[in-house]
Amino acid sequence: MALGVCGAVAAQTTGDPRGFRIKQPEADHRDVTEATPPELTMMRTARCIVDDQVEDVEAYLRTVPGSTQEDTAFAKFERKLNRCMPEMDMSSVGNMQRARGTITMRFEHAALRGALAENVLHQNDVELELGRMARGDDGMYVAEKFHGERSGDPSRVFALGFAGCVMGHNADAIPMLLETEPASAEEKSLIGAMAPSFGQCVVEGQTLRLTAPKLRTQIAEAVYYALHDSENSEAAE
Repeated sequence: MALGVCGAVAAQTTGDPRGFRIKQPEADHRDVTEATPPELTMMRTARCIVDDQVEDVEAYLRTVPGSTQEDTAFAKFERKLNRCMPEMDMSSVGNMQRARGTITMRFEHAALRGALAENVLHQNDVELELGRMARGDDGMYVAEKFHGERSGDPSRVFALGFAGCVMGHNADAIPMLLETEPASAEEKSLIGAMAPSFGQCVVEGQTLRLTAPKLRTQIAEAVYYALHDSENSEAAE
């Protein structure tokens, strides 16, 4: 979906005390085929990492996006990521009856962070507090508030700012979004329903081109920051 240019408009936030917990996915992370969407493969791989190294993952999420510290923190669980990468059954390909092949995924830190953040929310049974997610335009700065500084990568700043703002304008829909399967029709439908808020969340002169799965991972990352910003501030003191 291509997003046009529009100035930001303030949204009303609510002090709604309601909160939700998202259900833990039941599918095995190795349960993939050549037809499995890469976003779903990434989500299941991220769950495998979080199951074993949640503290290292949270240390990674505390680093500023695009920083050298991000790469250093990633190295702590890089081997686990490789071990979690699912194998794909190739028995139906050509004349090969029993061969198995390993899936190779290409990804950016931005996509990995979102998948890991969402799985940490699942793993830690974090309550999705609507009041903390309903930040309106203030959501544009949720990543900076969490990290205590702005990323030096403009693309990450804009992406997280947009996702945080969309989160703020659509807090009621976030629990449902994070329970959908990545790259599913349900995910696309929920993201599409958020479209009326997009024009309020782009910076003047900015154009974003996003798919529903990509925006979902960015929203998940913003949700993690929104629900943990006070904890990160205390840890930094």
